Amino acid sequence: MFLAYMLAGLGLLSAITLSFLSTSTTSYRLSHNVLEAAQVEAAIDAGVARAVLGLLDPRPERRWRVDGTPQEFTFGKVKMRITIQDELGRIDLNQADRGLLIGLFQSAGLGVVAASGVVDKVLDWREAGAGKRPSGAQEPDYRAAGLAYAPRNGPFQSVEELRLVLGITPDLLRRVEPALTVYSGRPLLDPQFAPPEALAALPGMSKEAAAAALATRKTQGVRAGIIPPGVSLRGRAFGIRVQVDQGRGAVVTREVTIRLTDQDSQPYWVLSWRSR
Repeated sequence: MFLAYMLAGLGLLSAITLSFLSTSTTSYRLSHNVLEAAQVEAAIDAGVARAVLGLLDPRPERRWRVDGTPQEFTFGKVKMRITIQDELGRIDLNQADRGLLIGLFQSAGLGVVAASGVVDKVLDWREAGAGKRPSGAQEPDYRAAGLAYAPRNGPFQSVEELRLVLGITPDLLRRVEPALTVYSGRPLLDPQFAPPEALAALPGMSKEAAAAALATRKTQGVRAGIIPPGVSLRGRAFGIRVQVDQGRGAVVTREVTIRLTDQDSQPYWVLSWRSR
C-alpha cells in the first residue's frame, strides 16, 4: 500500500514538474516575443529619427532623397531599409481637380467612362451638399447598395477612407494609393518628387514616359530628389517607410507620416502611423 502511495506521489510530483516546465517555457517564449517586439519598435523609432536628420542635414551631399529612393541604415545590429516620400509629390485627394483624378484612375487601368464615374463618386464624397453628379452617389445610393453609411460630404481624413466610396474596390485602391495623400494641401503635385503612380496621372503622361522621367532622375546624381538647404520645410509633410529585417525572411514594415516644425523641442508631429 505504501508503495502504491509513493508511486502515486511520484506521479503527481512528475505532473507538477512537467506543468511547471511547460509554464516556464511558455513564459520564456512570451517574454522573448515581447522583448523582440520592443526591440523592433525601438529600431523603427530610430529609423524615423534618422530619416528626419537626413531631411534636415545642412550639407546637400548628406541630405536624404525625398522621392522614395531607399536608404540602408543599421541601428545596433538591426538592418533596415528607409524611404522618404515628400507628400508634395503626391496627389492630394481633397485638393486635386476632376481632370487630375480622372488621369489617376485611367493610369490605374480604368477606361475614361469608368474613371469619370469613379471620380464623380469621389467628389460627391468629399464635397458638402446633397447634390449628386451624373455618375456620383449620395446617401440613397449607399443604402440601395446595402451599406450602413453615407458619404462624409467633407474632406477625406485619410487615403484609406477612399475604400468606403462606391466603386472603389480593394484592388483599385491598392493601385492608386501610392499616388495619393491628404497632407499636401495643394491642387497640383511636384513632379521632381513624385512617385511613378502620381507621375502617370499627369496630363499627357503615359506609364512609359513616367518611367523615362524616373530613369532621368536617377542619372542626375546626388542633387536629384533632395530639397536644397535654405528651403523652408516648416509645415511640410513627409511619408517615411521603415522596413526592419528580422532575419529568416521576416520583415516588419511601418509607414509613418510626419509634418515638420521649426521647433527644436518638437521637430516634427506624427500625422499617421500604421503597420503594413
